[in-house]
Amino acid sequence: MTKRIKLTSAAACILGLTVLPSVASAGLSDHTFAWTHGIGSAQLVLNGGTTYTATNRGWVDEFGTNNFGGATGNYIAGTCGSSDSCVGSDTFANNYFAFDVHRAAGTTSAVLNLYQPAVGENGGADGGFLSQSAALLYTLFDVSGNPLTDSGLGIFNDLASGSTYGSISVDSSTNGSIVSITLNAAAVAAIDAAYNSTGTFFIGGTVSPVPEPETYGMLLAGLGVLGFMARRRNQAA
Repeated sequence: MTKRIKLTSAAACILGLTVLPSVASAGLSDHTFAWTHGIGSAQLVLNGGTTYTATNRGWVDEFGTNNFGGATGNYIAGTCGSSDSCVGSDTFANNYFAFDVHRAAGTTSAVLNLYQPAVGENGGADGGFLSQSAALLYTLFDVSGNPLTDSGLGIFNDLASGSTYGSISVDSSTNGSIVSITLNAAAVAAIDAAYNSTGTFFIGGTVSPVPEPETYGMLLAGLGVLGFMARRRNQAA
């Protein structure tokens, strides 16, 4: 794994590529689901019909601050920039949701529906999605801690690591709409486990850049160059 990472980094250097950051450049936003305080919905739809509304929703930023949003809290994911319409503090946040699933027996499928505010809605001049990139990848994860009581870097990292529950690419076209993420088998199993224990299902989310297709092509070309160079060295030895 270490060798693969080194090769990838070397290929990027050969081609003049830079590793895309997980946070925005200073002053500029890279976020989704901003301006969601007090509006919209975060709902879990099980087995194609039974709907559960989040009992709590919120975010934890890179300094470990938890907004403890409650039932109608803001669930921004990403960076709210200080030099654009978000008028934030340039800190990166992961979001979370809690659902009471104590009645959710026999779950076979699950979809998470999240509202993305429209342009100009709730004070957001550019809508819930605003980024320097054309799109951002929003990825969902399991949560081992308790975001309803925990703060600090531990819970911040917890919301964006572990088992993945699903992902979706979001862009400006999602502003003013419901973003639906189909959850995978691991999430369905976790919902069943929550039903049989505490009754509360937690899910965390984070955003990352979506590389352009040509970036992948250039990276593969760089890896090919490195492979050719390695073979030449082996033959010369």
